[in-house]
Amino acid sequence: MDAKPIIKRLVLPDLRLIGEIDRSEHMDVEYRVVAGELVALQADLEVPSWRSEGTGEHSVAGVIEFWTPVVAGGAVLLGAFERDQVLGLVIVDLALGPGLAWLAFLYVSRSHRRRGLAGALWGAAERIALDAGAHSLYVSAVPSGSAVGFYLSRGCELAESPHPGLFAKEPDDIHLVCRLDREPM
Repeated sequence: MDAKPIIKRLVLPDLRLIGEIDRSEHMDVEYRVVAGELVALQADLEVPSWRSEGTGEHSVAGVIEFWTPVVAGGAVLLGAFERDQVLGLVIVDLALGPGLAWLAFLYVSRSHRRRGLAGALWGAAERIALDAGAHSLYVSAVPSGSAVGFYLSRGCELAESPHPGLFAKEPDDIHLVCRLDREPM
């Protein structure tokens, strides 16, 4: 990267930037929860980017439709930028429950991964949650080795009991909780 990325707060219409994020990855590890334990399984899957055409959960339109009520309801949308190019996005919802914020969405484009952007977006979301009085951050992570590994490296642990509403929406995700009052890593 030529310049240090800038993280800035965005507004509802900026959700369209989701279409510029390349979420694709090769998944060689997939996590599952088995008998209350997190289990890593070998995988060999290509996860495509969101479809630019049509509707549905893996289309740009479907993803924007899914996240619009969350951001419209007060969740904070942040973007990491280099000049005018969006490199990653995060959504943190401060109203999941008393003392509990929700890291609702965190993606960095494939060509910009492994450069500290996800960590920078996580840190910004964590500061927003702490400033709002949250003691914990709830994460519903896609079950890929890279996503779950990232959250575990941030101090997240498997949720003892998943949030019922989020589990109903994303039953295949790995539901994690990160205490924000823990000792810094």
